[in-house]
Amino acid sequence: MLISCLFFLASTVTHALAFSSNLSQAPHLGARFFTSRPTTKLNNNETDETRRSILSQTLASTSLLIPSLANAASVPVQRAVGSGEKRCREEGNCLETFELDGAVGWNWGGTDRCDASDPNCGPGGRVRDEPLVGKPVPDLNGLEVTHVVDLTLNIGVGSNAYIDTIKMGLYGNSCPELVKEMVDMCGRGGLVTSKNLLLGAPVRIGDGYGALTYIKPDERLEFGVASQKVAYAKSIRKAKAPEEFVPQPRPSGERLELARAESSARQHDVAGLISVPKEGIGYGTFLSGSDDEAYSNAFQITAAGTPDMDKAGRKVIGQLLDAQSMDALARLAGSPTRKLLPTQTGGAPLIKVVVDESVVIAKSDLAPSE
Repeated sequence: MLISCLFFLASTVTHALAFSSNLSQAPHLGARFFTSRPTTKLNNNETDETRRSILSQTLASTSLLIPSLANAASVPVQRAVGSGEKRCREEGNCLETFELDGAVGWNWGGTDRCDASDPNCGPGGRVRDEPLVGKPVPDLNGLEVTHVVDLTLNIGVGSNAYIDTIKMGLYGNSCPELVKEMVDMCGRGGLVTSKNLLLGAPVRIGDGYGALTYIKPDERLEFGVASQKVAYAKSIRKAKAPEEFVPQPRPSGERLELARAESSARQHDVAGLISVPKEGIGYGTFLSGSDDEAYSNAFQITAAGTPDMDKAGRKVIGQLLDAQSMDALARLAGSPTRKLLPTQTGGAPLIKVVVDESVVIAKSDLAPSE
């Protein structure tokens, strides 16, 4: 019922906005529609208050159809920005005052919202007073790092883009099979689960094929390859992959059983931990049965202690290794996300974050020569 009402409300708002923008061109329509007041001619400099006044008359009856939204003003809406919206949410009277954008999390435009490419732009669309500082680097707790992975991230587009680096250490002795999957995917060779490479290609997160795909603000980041077909087309510099292209399926057979049998190296109790699904990379989501999207949720990085990830059976296989990486984690976890509903707690990043390069170094290769 709520979703239906939201669609109805969205449709009504859309028609109302279109109507208001054409009042000056068809004043007789305005007079017939707003019978209780004279026609208002609007120009290009119309204010938000005027627009909301028109909507309040257009949608007066709409609030009767959505009683379930009566408490929406009390829900923290991270994406809506503006004095009117903020005031009504604080007072709990968005519907009564017809601040409907404040009630459902809509925004009247981008003028009040900070540039998402600014590292200091927060999830609420406002610039922070001070830059975010990362939490302490996790203690090893007696675990041994066997591999180091450097992820070079290209954040933003065009002249506003900047580079950041995340250095990950993997616990290869504690989770050998899960770490092998991670090393393969982050390495130059890529992750291969099928012998049929004549019609397919390994899954690699570097070289611009992988990206930050999901943010749960101040809690976790998620990285993966959203589409193997798109990644392959990019690798051969084509607009699309050939029709005969076959994506790599999820790991199966003995490899899957070995991954299932391994335990998490530690709990998800601090920021900066590398986490994979309980059945290994490739099993992060079951919303799509497509092999093409199997690795879109490859691994996550905690931005805080997250007990829910333990309850979900996810497994920690590594951690971030330095303060620079923790600072980058904090900035990304506190950046704006795309949201479809005001109660949505996470989403895809508003700004593009691509893995430009991924380099894996075995710890044994770093040992000094005798």
